[in-house]
Amino acid sequence: MYILIQKQLMIYIRRTDHPRLYTPIMTKTLEIDVRSAEGLKLNRRLLNKKTFAVVRIGEKSRTSHLDVSRGSSPTWDYKLEMPINVSVQFIYVEVWYRTSSGREKKIGEAKIPTSDFMGRYSPEGHLNFLCYRLRDEFGDKCGIVNVSIMVKPNSTDELFKSSSKDYGACSSQVGTGPWRHRPEAPCVDGYGGRIVTGVPVWCVLQRPTIEIRVPRM
Repeated sequence: MYILIQKQLMIYIRRTDHPRLYTPIMTKTLEIDVRSAEGLKLNRRLLNKKTFAVVRIGEKSRTSHLDVSRGSSPTWDYKLEMPINVSVQFIYVEVWYRTSSGREKKIGEAKIPTSDFMGRYSPEGHLNFLCYRLRDEFGDKCGIVNVSIMVKPNSTDELFKSSSKDYGACSSQVGTGPWRHRPEAPCVDGYGGRIVTGVPVWCVLQRPTIEIRVPRM
């Protein structure tokens, strides 16, 4: 198929059916597990309501079951698969609660960069255990959400196997086995523990440097 384009009295011919003349839209599949939340607050007070989680990617969303424990640290272990375009930069995990009258209200959301689980430092097939701050509509901290995310590899692609294995060997994100909360390494901002500011935990922590000054003679 050919299209004629007239520009400045010159005629150009462009093929539109040639595979090299356009870039296909790439779609991946995410395996997501919304595991739990911690320290949920409403109006700066610990929550005592039934809660559920919502995962949003673009215009698509999936909703977990309702946790009826009425605690500030609910557990869902909600596993799902969702398609994602590689051009998407963020996905969102929201936490909601249900009132006694049946109304549903949003507590807060976590904005997760796709670079935390897709790309150079996180190959396909690697399971990423992450936690993020939840923030309410005013931007205030209202809890923490724990998730695991993996980009589902292509079954015909054998390259990811070796790279995923090497990465998992040096990462503090556990590649296999169940996620376990470690009280001795709480989720706090900054170095030490698991970072909850939207950045995955890497295997290398920054070490403090010591500056030695020698007086001039």
